[in-house]
Amino acid sequence: MSRARILKALVFLLLLPAAKAEQPPSEEEKPIDFEPIPVEEGTPKPPTPAEWQNAARVKIHRKGPRAEHCRAWRARGWLKVHCDVQTTAASLVGGASRGVSLWMSEPKEGVPAPPSGQVMFPIRPGDRRIFELFSFGETYGGSMVSPGLVLQEYWIEGDPAPVLVLR
Repeated sequence: MSRARILKALVFLLLLPAAKAEQPPSEEEKPIDFEPIPVEEGTPKPPTPAEWQNAARVKIHRKGPRAEHCRAWRARGWLKVHCDVQTTAASLVGGASRGVSLWMSEPKEGVPAPPSGQVMFPIRPGDRRIFELFSFGETYGGSMVSPGLVLQEYWIEGDPAPVLVLR
C-alpha cells in the first residue's frame, strides 16, 4: 500500500465522528415479587429467548462489592442471574438441580477465561440453592482457579418470594 493511500485512510479515520460506547438502557430493578410468582406443577418449562428478552429486571436483595457487575431477571417462575466477571467455572453447590442451567460466554482467542457467567433456574416455595462462579485468583506460585461469587437463593414456605444473596 502506498504512503498516499495510508495517509488518506488515516485522515478519513481522524475525521470520522467518535463512536460513543453503547450504554445499555437503564432498567428499573423491581422487587422479585413485583407480580405474583406463578408456581408451575411438574417439570417447569424454561422461558423462551423471547420471554427472557421481555423479562423484568429484579433486585438482588443483598449484594457484595464483587457482585457489582451482576444483574437478575425474572420470567414467569424462573430467574436468570448474569455476572460480567471473568468466570472459569460455574457450579451448583447445593440444592435441587432440576431445571438449572449454567452458562459461560466463549472466551476470546488468547484470553484464559470467559468474561461472564450466568445461571438460570426455576423458583418455587421451599427452594434452597447455592451456586458458585469461580475465577482466577492470586496464589503463592501464580494464578489458579479460586472461589469467586456465591449466589444463594432460598424461598421459605409462607414467604411471598425467594431471597437472593450474591457475594
